[in-house]
Amino acid sequence: MPQRPSNREMKALFHLGEDKVLGPDDFKDIGEKTFAGMLKKKWVEEVEPGKFRTTEKGRIIHDEEVYFTGRWKR
Repeated sequence: MPQRPSNREMKALFHLGEDKVLGPDDFKDIGEKTFAGMLKKKWVEEVEPGKFRTTEKGRIIHDEEVYFTGRWKR
């Protein structure tokens, strides 16, 4: 079962998408550590140095179609 994303991770997933490529510099309160954690969880992929895009797994989490820690989140 996937981990529940933090508020910062959800903010990044919300603004990213399969067509947008953004990095830590594009967000005021989201840094490289957050993107590194999301990269490790395979929610985002690096498309160029310092720029990321969501993966299929990240888009499903963003769309809230998965169970988080045993409860349904809408």
